[in-house]
Amino acid sequence: MKIFVGNVDGADTTPEELAALFAPYGTVMSCAVMKQFAFVHMRENAGALRAIEALHGHELRPGRALVVEMSRPRPLNTWKIFVGNVSAACTSQELRSLFERRGRVIECDVVKDYAFVHMEKEADAKAAIAQLNGKEVKGKRINVELSTKGNWRWS
Repeated sequence: MKIFVGNVDGADTTPEELAALFAPYGTVMSCAVMKQFAFVHMRENAGALRAIEALHGHELRPGRALVVEMSRPRPLNTWKIFVGNVSAACTSQELRSLFERRGRVIECDVVKDYAFVHMEKEADAKAAIAQLNGKEVKGKRINVELSTKGNWRWS
């Protein structure tokens, strides 16, 4: 079972550290740590559910309560948008809100000074690109374009 772990400090958290945190609840198959989140794959569903219940809200670092929940797959037909030159002061939620004014956002992830936004409809994605490319957000002009790397999925 795949578990989403949010509010992770990717610069200061290792896959081994997360695996050790989840191991008391069952067999950890793999861990992948990104910048602000991670995924933990556990062999047994029952162990994964126990880990989710026990570790949601756990502070791996002081003042950083983990968000631990079952991973939800992204729909296959989303439109992936690359957003470059994102200010360090801009959060995923603020960027999501900006794009949601143009259509349904499935996922929004800020990674350092860039982000990926997945929108449900092609027309909404194209409208967001046309309306937001070059817009100033938190003191920086963002670069918004359709991602050329295709739709990536966590499987």
